[in-house]
Amino acid sequence: MNNNYEMQAPDRRKIVTLGIALFIVIAALSVLRYSWRSISPGYVGIVFDKANHSVTAKRLEPGWAFINPLTQAIQEYPVTIRTYGMLQRVNEGAVRGDDSIKVQSNEGQQLNLDVVIQYQVIKQEAAELYQDWGGAPIDRVEDGIVRQYTRSMVPVIASRYGWEEVTSSKRGEVTSEVVKALEPEMKRRHIQLVSFGIREVHLPGPLQSALDQKIQAQQGAEQQQYQLKRAEIKAKQDVTEAGGRGNAMKTEAEGEAAAILTRATAQSEANKKLAQTITPELVRYQLLQRWDGKLPTFSGGALPLIDASSILAGPGK
Repeated sequence: MNNNYEMQAPDRRKIVTLGIALFIVIAALSVLRYSWRSISPGYVGIVFDKANHSVTAKRLEPGWAFINPLTQAIQEYPVTIRTYGMLQRVNEGAVRGDDSIKVQSNEGQQLNLDVVIQYQVIKQEAAELYQDWGGAPIDRVEDGIVRQYTRSMVPVIASRYGWEEVTSSKRGEVTSEVVKALEPEMKRRHIQLVSFGIREVHLPGPLQSALDQKIQAQQGAEQQQYQLKRAEIKAKQDVTEAGGRGNAMKTEAEGEAAAILTRATAQSEANKKLAQTITPELVRYQLLQRWDGKLPTFSGGALPLIDASSILAGPGK
């Protein structure tokens, strides 16, 4: 029994030794595995030293990088152009639902703007971005800078313009003003604004109807102008042809030509006037016609943005 025990003891020591060696090998391989990190194309890696509580000065370029996984951590930031949209989504599966930006025109009308922003992290300032945001991933940075600053500045700038100007005639000017305001704010936060655009303007029902009427009237005026020119040409041709067949026929042709021109001119002028009458006063009148006498209710204690006295008083009062 004694001899058997003495013979088995060295075997047990060998097994324990082999187990310890195997554990050390596995641990070493694990450390080695996590020591090599791959930086994706279009990204830079920022290394944070946990022992020194500091960010290393060197940026890691795309490819393989070696770090100490026990004392260092890497955060990757994209340095390519990224696109961020705030849209009035109608599909039920949208994460945020209606994410368009709500603004008030200088007449107090509410509009919803679909906007798209393109931006990129300034590569040389990625480490500063990491420090400012405590190592937060790009999604949180995007939400805190790109989204929040855009949603705060667009309503301020849009409120200087009329609803029709924002919709069409001065949309480019509104866009330029937003870019001027956003560029320096983002640059101070290590973000480069590449572009900003208003993709679509969503109007409330009465305003959309007024705009559609104006567009139709303008198109009608343009069509009448075209028909007027054709009538003038036809009238001249008729007078010329009648001149060769005698004075009486020439006089009759001139009378018919004058009548055609008069009708065409009158119709053209009517369409022009119709286009010009789609004014804020007309919009107020249409709103008044649809009003049931009750003020709209709002949650949160906010007052409705409507001047009932100005609507009831009418233009010029």
